[in-house]
Amino acid sequence: MKRWTVGLSMTLVLLVAGCGNPAGTDGDLFNGWTAMAAPTVPKPAVGECWTFTGDADKLAVGPDLVEVECSTPHASETIKVGEFSGSLAQQSAPPTGADLTDAFAACQSEANDFLGGDWHDGRLVLRVLPPSERQWKGEAHYYRCDLVEVSDDTYTISPRTTGLKDTLRGSRPIEIGCVKVVTDSGGGIEDFVPTKCDTLHNGEYTGTFYSPDARPYPSDATARRSLLQPGCKTIVARYLGLNEAAFDANKQISFAWSTATPARWNYGDRTARCYMLLEGNLSVSRSLRGNGNVPI
Repeated sequence: MKRWTVGLSMTLVLLVAGCGNPAGTDGDLFNGWTAMAAPTVPKPAVGECWTFTGDADKLAVGPDLVEVECSTPHASETIKVGEFSGSLAQQSAPPTGADLTDAFAACQSEANDFLGGDWHDGRLVLRVLPPSERQWKGEAHYYRCDLVEVSDDTYTISPRTTGLKDTLRGSRPIEIGCVKVVTDSGGGIEDFVPTKCDTLHNGEYTGTFYSPDARPYPSDATARRSLLQPGCKTIVARYLGLNEAAFDANKQISFAWSTATPARWNYGDRTARCYMLLEGNLSVSRSLRGNGNVPI
C-alpha cells in the first residue's frame, strides 16, 4: 500500500513538470476572472403590461402576474416604478397599509399626469404594488404603480389591447359618464356599471369627494354618512347646475356614493365616487349635466 502511494506521487510530479502553462494563461486557475455578481430580482419597467386573473382589487405581485405585449389582451399597465428609502427600505418585510402612503401619493400624481385628468374620473383602478416577501428578501425594494381598466364599480377587470396614456384628455375615452345602477331585491345598491349616455340608464357619475383630512377609515356607517353625504351632495348639485337648496326641492333625483375600500383608504385613497340616481323607474338616454330641476 505504501509503495503504491509513493509510485503514484512520483508519476504525478513527472506529469506536472512536463506540461507547463497553456498558451495565453499565467498559471492562475481563474486567469484573472472576476467573481460573479450576486443575483438580483428583475425590476419592472414603465410601459410594461401584465395579465392577471381575478378582480383589480386582488392584483398583487406573484406568479399570476405575467408580462405580455401591450398589443395583446392585458389587465394592467405599469406607469411608474419607484424606490422605498430610509427606514422603510430597512424593514424585514415589504411595506403594507399606511406605510404605502407616500408611494401611493407618488403613483397618484404620476397617474393623473399620465392620463390627463383625475384617475378617479375614469373606469380605472390605481394600484401601488410592493414586491413580494421573497423579492424583498432578494433586495428588491422598489414599488410599482399599475393602472387597471375595470367594467364596473366592483373592480371587474376589462382587458385592453392598447395603452392608457392620455385617455382622460381630449375626447376622454376612458371617462366614467352615465351608469346603470344595479340593485338587489331589497333596493340596496350592488354596483354602478358604466354605459353610454345615449342608452337608457338610471344614474350618472358626477365627481369624486376627497376627505378633507387624513382621518382613519370611518368603519361605522353613521360616521361614513356624516363625512360623505354632505360632500357628495355638493358635487351632485353643482353637476346639475343647482345650489343645494334648489337640489333639495328635486323629487326625481337622489344620490349615492362608492367609497374606497378600507385597505385603500388606509394608504391614502380617502375618496368616494359620487353618483346621481333617478328615483323610481325613471331612466333617460342623455346626460343630465346642467339639467337643473327641469322635469325628466
